[in-house]
Amino acid sequence: MQAIRTAAKLLLAGASAIALTASVVSAAPLIEGEPDGTEVPRPRVVELVITSNTSEEPPVDNPLGPSRLNFRQKLGQIRDIAEDDSIAGISLKIKSAPGWAKTYDMLDELRAAKAAGKQIICYVETLTRSNAMIASMADLLVVPPSGMIVMEGITAELMYLKDMFSKLDMRFEVLHIGDFKTAYEDFAKESMSEGQRDTLAAILDEYYGELLELIAGNRGISQEAVGSMFEEMFVDPQSAVDAGLIDATIYRDEYDALVEHRFGGKIDLVKNYGERTKEDIEKMLESPFALFTLLPQLLNPPKAEAPDEPYVAIVYASGAIASGKSQSDFQGNVSQMGSETIVAALEKTIDDDNCKAVVLRVNSPGGSALASDMIYRAVKRVQEAGKPVVSSMGSVAASGGYWISMGCDAIVAQPSTITGSIGVVSMLPDMSETLKMMGVNVQVVARGPHGEQMSILKDGPSPLLKGKITSWMESVYDDFINKVAAGRKLPVERVRQLAQGRAWTGRAAFENGLVDELGGLEESLDLAAALGGVSPDAALMEYPEVPNFLEQIEDAMGGMVHVATPAEELLEMLGFGSLLNTARAAMASGPAISPDRVQAILPFQFVIR
Repeated sequence: MQAIRTAAKLLLAGASAIALTASVVSAAPLIEGEPDGTEVPRPRVVELVITSNTSEEPPVDNPLGPSRLNFRQKLGQIRDIAEDDSIAGISLKIKSAPGWAKTYDMLDELRAAKAAGKQIICYVETLTRSNAMIASMADLLVVPPSGMIVMEGITAELMYLKDMFSKLDMRFEVLHIGDFKTAYEDFAKESMSEGQRDTLAAILDEYYGELLELIAGNRGISQEAVGSMFEEMFVDPQSAVDAGLIDATIYRDEYDALVEHRFGGKIDLVKNYGERTKEDIEKMLESPFALFTLLPQLLNPPKAEAPDEPYVAIVYASGAIASGKSQSDFQGNVSQMGSETIVAALEKTIDDDNCKAVVLRVNSPGGSALASDMIYRAVKRVQEAGKPVVSSMGSVAASGGYWISMGCDAIVAQPSTITGSIGVVSMLPDMSETLKMMGVNVQVVARGPHGEQMSILKDGPSPLLKGKITSWMESVYDDFINKVAAGRKLPVERVRQLAQGRAWTGRAAFENGLVDELGGLEESLDLAAALGGVSPDAALMEYPEVPNFLEQIEDAMGGMVHVATPAEELLEMLGFGSLLNTARAAMASGPAISPDRVQAILPFQFVIR
């Protein structure tokens, strides 16, 4: 099957390259250079900007600004460059690393571009471990003599908040099923549990091994040589040249001259390849009536129409999982995955006969077990309609993120994807002592059995309440285990061994039968097309529908009532914004018995530095 898909992609690439060449080669700038005085095209090199801010949602078309590519389109942009015969090379401009799983996807496309004859060049003033993963792909990698090369190890930082909360006489009761289901322990403990430490150590060991393998393979040097530079940490640029990590240590003007020599003359640096630019917008707005035409498109853009031919649908499942509708910010970035939104998107594929297969693109640490199960059921309904579903795991597809994937026909993950974490947890805040300290005397009036013991404000969670929730969690955990066993065709006891809340890398999950293939979004699309019986170049449709401008404002308004304290702003700057969101959600979690109380969520929220 893989060989068939690969052959089909190569045939498609050849046809696309011919079409692209015909459309753009005539527009290439000209330079003098032939003995008879005739002008020849100047070599065109595309500036490819790499950032961590790459959306994993359907693309948003802003008629009044530059186009914003989502991750799939960014990969497609590199593929178009590879197939464009008028392009001689790619100049990497790495602003920030896109994350481990996305880096794998981008490296695959850059390798294909090199195989198509494109030279890749890169000039960086600071080369770090994070940007070296992509920069090492360059045929010409240069750092100035005064530049900094920092090959630091991988560090996972977690914050444990029990002592901070204790200063407010506040504590959290954390109930969990699974020895490694350590979610929320950062709220309830002073320091890391052994289970948490073992899981993180295993993940970082694998990440470090992948890092050495990737950089060494891209640069054609030994892993030992790369490892020695990590031992050194601060690497002298000339030593990096001697070791083969970089090609030269020269200044920018010298680098520009070297690039000219490499390409046989001055180059035409193409920025924003295939994108709408600011210049395009300015030209479009030269007409005084343009704004009146574009404003309705901004406020209420036309909904994308599904193709009237066989197609593959992509359903983006991003963010922490909760019941209700998905929530977005002003830019349309999803901050919370709502089960109602994802279920509605999946149902659209059921009703359309032209949809032949679905890729569920998962980037989620999990969340509500109930909401996860609603999405799982919608996936099964798509399959019942005769449409195969492939889960394409991004950086994180764990716990609830694995729950919504486990029933798919196939699961594809990158080696660095964080997945698994099959277990459940619940957290109950105990603010009773805080309220007493503040002079608040909580009184409870209740009717019916155990009514007063359901209160958590007066004396904190009662033993009866904790026992009832634990029993509920055990039932949810058994359901989780059984559905994994059925979806993955594994014995229940084997799943119990792999579960216990333990998180796995994509590679380890593949070895343990929790994942079918190692690969990225492109491989997932190819597999879905093959399972659906359509060509690899079949049309695509992306869901859920992007909210219009007014809907984005409505979604984002909920976050405007909170004014961040200096401490919160500091945590945001340090990268612990998700931990803050969890804390806020816990403090505003409502009744002790609520639909989303039992969580299937990744055991840790950490920052890799």
